[in-house]
Amino acid sequence: MTLRCGVVGLGRGRQFVEAFARIDGCEVAAVCDPDPKALKPFAGLATHAHYESFLDEPMDVVALISPGPVHAEQSLAALDRGLHVLCETPCVYSIDEARAVVEAVERTGLTYMLAENYLWQGWCEALRRTAAEGAFGEIVYAEGDYTHDCRDLMLVDEDDFVPYAERHEHANATRTWRATHLPPIQYCSHTLGPLLRLMGDRVTSAFGLSVTGRAAPDLVETDLETGLFETAGGGIVRLTNGFTVAHPMAFYYNIVGTRGSAKVLRAGETFAVQWSETTGNPPKWQDLPVAFPGRSDGRTDLQAMLEDFVTSVRDDAKPPIDVHQSMDMTLPGIVAHRSGAEGGVKLDVPDSRT
Repeated sequence: MTLRCGVVGLGRGRQFVEAFARIDGCEVAAVCDPDPKALKPFAGLATHAHYESFLDEPMDVVALISPGPVHAEQSLAALDRGLHVLCETPCVYSIDEARAVVEAVERTGLTYMLAENYLWQGWCEALRRTAAEGAFGEIVYAEGDYTHDCRDLMLVDEDDFVPYAERHEHANATRTWRATHLPPIQYCSHTLGPLLRLMGDRVTSAFGLSVTGRAAPDLVETDLETGLFETAGGGIVRLTNGFTVAHPMAFYYNIVGTRGSAKVLRAGETFAVQWSETTGNPPKWQDLPVAFPGRSDGRTDLQAMLEDFVTSVRDDAKPPIDVHQSMDMTLPGIVAHRSGAEGGVKLDVPDSRT
C-alpha cells in the first residue's frame, strides 16, 4: 500500500518532503505553507496556502512542521479527518491542549507521534545500547542543557528574517512566534525526551526558575529557564533552556547511575565519555566514539525516525513515541514554565494516561 503524505510548513519541513520521498511505498501528495515563495519549489505537487484546503487532499499521513502555537489545533483537525499525525515539537502548549489531543487519538485509533528526532541520533543510540547492557545500572540523575541564540530568527520584515543587530534599521519588523510564543523551557523535548527514554521513566512534578529578558528585553520576557523535575521512579532531572542568550547552539547531557555515568557535550565539536564499574580494573572514563548527530548505520536521524513512524502506520502498531510518551516529553516543560511564573513552587505534572 502506498502511503500518501502531506507536509505542513516548508522551512524545516522541506527536509521532511525529501525524506518521505525516499521511503519505499511513500509519496508526497501535498504541501502547505502560507508563504507563496516557500510553495514555489514544489509546483509539481498539490500546493496550499491554507491548511483547511490542504486537508481536502487525499492523504493518509500529515507531518506538522508548522509554527508551534498551531500544532495542537492542526493535529486535532487532521485526526478528525482520519489522518495519522507526525507533529513537530512542542506538540501542545497547555494541559487542555494535551487532553484534547489524547482524547482525539484514543477516539479515532489513529497513529500520533511527536517528531522528536533526537532519540534517533547516534549519541542517544550508543547510550541506549550501553544502558540496555546494564553498564549504568539504574539512572537516578540526569541533566540536559539546550542553549541556542535565536535572536536572528525572532524578527521578520516582509517575510525575511531581520538580524537582531540590524533591528533599528527595520521600523516595520514584527516579532515571530519564537519571540512571542516560545517560553524556553517549554521547548524541552530535545533534552528531556532522550533522558526519559534512557531512564525508562516519566516526570511527576516540576519546579521552575526564570531569568527575565536581559540580553534582548525588546524581544522576549524570558531569556533562560531552568526546570528541576522528580520522576515516578524516584529520580531527578534538571533542564536548562535559553534562546536569547549570547551562546551559540550547544547541547549538554549528563546521566548518573548506580553503576556508571556518561557525559555528552556538543559545542562546535562533540565530547562524549562514559564510565562504568563493569569495565576496567580500576574503571576509568572512556571515550564514547560517537558523532553528533551521526548514526552508526549511516542514515540521518530524520530518515530513521520517519521510516520507523511509517512502519508503525503500515503495521497498525504502537509508534516509537506514542501519544502518551509525546506528552511525557512535553508537559513537564509547560508545568515548569508555570512554576517559574509562580515563583518556583512545586507543581504536579499530569499523566495523560489517567
